[in-house]
Amino acid sequence: MVVVTARAAAAGAAPDPAVAARFVAFLDAAYERQLDANPTLATAQGDRRGDERWEDLTDAGLAAEAALARRELEAVGAFDAVPLGPRERLQQRVFVGQQRLMLERDRWRDHLYPLNQIVGPHVDVPRVLATQPVTDLASARRWLRRLSASGVHLDGLTQRLQAQSAAGVHLPKSVYPLLVAQARNVITGAPHQPAGVSPIMVDFARKVMPLRLPRPQREALLEDARRALLRDLEPAYRRLLATLEAHAARAAVDGGAWQLPEGDAFYAFLLRQFTTTELDAEAIHRLGLAEVERTHGEMRALMRTLGARGSLQEFMQSIRQDPRFFLADDEAGRAAYVARARRIVAAMQARLPEAFLKPPALPLEIRATEPYRAAGAPGGFYEPGTPDGSRPGIVYLNLLRLDTRPLYDLEALLYHEAVPGHHLQISSILVDPTIPRLRKVNRWWQDTAFVEGWALYTERLAREMGFYQDPYSDFGRLAGELWRATRLVVDSGLHAKRWSRGQAIRWLDDNTPSPHAANEQAVDRYLAVPGQATAFTVGMLRIVEERERARRELGPRFDLREFHAAVLENGYVPLWALRENVDRWIASRR
Repeated sequence: MVVVTARAAAAGAAPDPAVAARFVAFLDAAYERQLDANPTLATAQGDRRGDERWEDLTDAGLAAEAALARRELEAVGAFDAVPLGPRERLQQRVFVGQQRLMLERDRWRDHLYPLNQIVGPHVDVPRVLATQPVTDLASARRWLRRLSASGVHLDGLTQRLQAQSAAGVHLPKSVYPLLVAQARNVITGAPHQPAGVSPIMVDFARKVMPLRLPRPQREALLEDARRALLRDLEPAYRRLLATLEAHAARAAVDGGAWQLPEGDAFYAFLLRQFTTTELDAEAIHRLGLAEVERTHGEMRALMRTLGARGSLQEFMQSIRQDPRFFLADDEAGRAAYVARARRIVAAMQARLPEAFLKPPALPLEIRATEPYRAAGAPGGFYEPGTPDGSRPGIVYLNLLRLDTRPLYDLEALLYHEAVPGHHLQISSILVDPTIPRLRKVNRWWQDTAFVEGWALYTERLAREMGFYQDPYSDFGRLAGELWRATRLVVDSGLHAKRWSRGQAIRWLDDNTPSPHAANEQAVDRYLAVPGQATAFTVGMLRIVEERERARRELGPRFDLREFHAAVLENGYVPLWALRENVDRWIASRR
């Protein structure tokens, strides 16, 4: 009762600038603690404090992370009864929700798969080493110490998998071969094998050779890397591979999360985590079916403008097989694909001021996905740069089996991953000095509906800006919306309605223009990361809903550029906080 009364009193009191400053200092201290506990997160932020370490993936490490969340939750309670401004109060509530989510994740510690085809230590080790800068002898030695420590880090992953196995939790059977292939790819080439060169070795040599060091010193650094690969990294990868292969042979799970102990409750948690809503599996499934029907209707209308006859399924099958929409799976085809992507991004960048007040100028690069992780990677994905621009944001395009990747999908893919999607979204947050540093940090499972919902929203925004002049590219945009809508149906089908893998693939074959191989890859992704794929459409629909609400309420005072600024002004947030952002903006415009 005392707490409630104090909160009520605080809500009625005028905000105190000194209290607000203390709260911002608290968030900054929490940010520092988070980076201390997560070395690779520090590296991603351009912070060098963790360049010799990795996270502890064992039970002890996870318990320490949960203990930190408990301490943070207790400490932030000191601001319950003080007069904060509305923005600081929202940040406090977001922080509380974040810590509670960490504790709920800890409750499902044995259920959460520690790796999948997209993220996980088995692919993060070479990725993090590639992003870590080497500019002089000292930084080269820090890089080497981190490489040497990778063996202990990977052994922690192996121990986590073994603990899960003992608790009766395994990944779905179809996922193991993909993980095994990715792990093996990291230890291919010299010094692991006679043919080729290790991707990690190539990266380090590329960094070391330009350094102004005596030649013998550069050669000694390369020799130290070779020894660490053979002594520390390769044996740990082989132990991981042996564990993955052993678990694949005895995994009882061949479908969704419902096959795990307490599987239905686990999946309900994952839906809350990824969508940041209270939507349950049945509501997700119904929403997906409705969105599929809507998008099919828009596709049929576009078919009529193209003069196409027959059913939508026949049209989708015909363009799947039309050679004019595919490039050859060779070096010339891959070069043409990347060049086309760069032209699309450049055209959008020139038009960004039409929809955004201050488009951030952080650098962006388009690259091919590295071979070691291409087999399980999506068609494209984004990795953020650093706030100072020293490391660019990167859109990776998967060029594996290029002859199965239709060109009509490319525009929407780039608007999603680059601009005005993830690169603009994340860069805007990184460079905004009014956003607490803690709200500029986002791990792949946090606030997914906000992160991915924005990127899907910008695919539609590009159409409103006049892009997709080729009607087949507009069909590709609709295919992208359809793809995300089908995820709600298939993900909930697999994990709540007990669909089999084959049933889910057939449903995608029947309802999307995607090739069969892409549908197989997608279903394996949904099996490995339950719930995550549902967040895209949920987030997109919420942003569109908030925009149209603001447009109705403000009438001629509505400004699209200001609306976008309001959506992004508090950094990474759950969807309930997004609505409050828009509420405040509407009130300010009135």
